[in-house]
Amino acid sequence: MKKLIPALLLLTFACKKPADTIPAMQMSEMPLKGGDSWCYAVTNYPPTQTDTAVFQIANAMSVFGATITYYTTTSIKGVVVDSGAINSGTPSISYTGDNGVQTFAGSGLFDEWTLTFPISSQSSWSSSGGTVKVIASSASQTVAGNSYNNVYTLLRTVITPGGPVNDTMLIAPNVGIIKYNGFPLVSYHLQ
Repeated sequence: MKKLIPALLLLTFACKKPADTIPAMQMSEMPLKGGDSWCYAVTNYPPTQTDTAVFQIANAMSVFGATITYYTTTSIKGVVVDSGAINSGTPSISYTGDNGVQTFAGSGLFDEWTLTFPISSQSSWSSSGGTVKVIASSASQTVAGNSYNNVYTLLRTVITPGGPVNDTMLIAPNVGIIKYNGFPLVSYHLQ
């Protein structure tokens, strides 16, 4: 009987289901079409006021070599408050503000973020004077009452003269950015 108990324990642990893993997110699963738009709940000034910021890919784009540039706008209450570009070239997508001087974390919606694909639970890469790494992955996550599958949580750390600055992003395949620095996605429209 004493030999049977360790054998049963070993068999029990050997049959244990592995921890949930989610598939790596591929670049083809990041929506990038003219007219795609995402609405985020953002805190505006004063800090107690919440607005909806609409991030949209304009129909205009340019192609240079293997890189495609999509022009973007961010609007609040119908007024464009920011513009920029998304540069897509294998294996990365980068977000850049229009003025070209926003180079620190938190300076604009997604500004200076680079996503390098495929993204998996072990991914990390360099991005605009800092690093990005996957800090969590989940098979299902709810953001602003909406459920998303295969979500990755990314942490970007940028070194500034005042010290390191961190910001986070949650992304889901075939949807895109579902939360950024506490600003949740409330709705989206893909072409």
